[in-house]
Amino acid sequence: MPAPVGELRRGRIFYALFPFAAAFPLAFRDDSGAEQTTRTVEAFAAARRGAPTDVVARGRLRSALLLHDGTRGEHEDVVCLRISGVRAHHRRDARQWERIEAREHPAFFHLPIDRARYGLPGESVVRLASIGTVHKSALLGPRPVGELTAGELELISVRLARLLSLDLSGLVAARALELLRRAGLVS
Repeated sequence: MPAPVGELRRGRIFYALFPFAAAFPLAFRDDSGAEQTTRTVEAFAAARRGAPTDVVARGRLRSALLLHDGTRGEHEDVVCLRISGVRAHHRRDARQWERIEAREHPAFFHLPIDRARYGLPGESVVRLASIGTVHKSALLGPRPVGELTAGELELISVRLARLLSLDLSGLVAARALELLRRAGLVS
């Protein structure tokens, strides 16, 4: 059962059919429905000329953290971050693992084992560089399995802004001016 729209809130963890990025060689269906294969993006572009195309892609049911509320009807997709279970390769570099566990690593956010809070079967990491979109109908419901706190989401937001080199100066300046106006310090 897909998750109801009212449950799709920022910071919640759902299991989702998370698609793998398309890679070449690529299988797709032509206008007659026959499966074709192309070896390069240039060949695909020439064959399809921008037409919508059914691509044969791989996907996997995995945990994902919602980055925005998906409750508004005009958006069919929700933006999310992939969550992975901690594996041996995460722990190979002891110094890096210490940073992950301390929630100081710029690309990973550690989720300790806490089934009641996060709803995950084991220790996990939110992969900040693994941003994707998932169609709302591909979120397993009826409810989220877990949720992050406002403080955890704030840390993730700051890290994402740094990781993506987002220029937030206009947003910060506008907010500062609004606060100064509310305080009566500027008109």
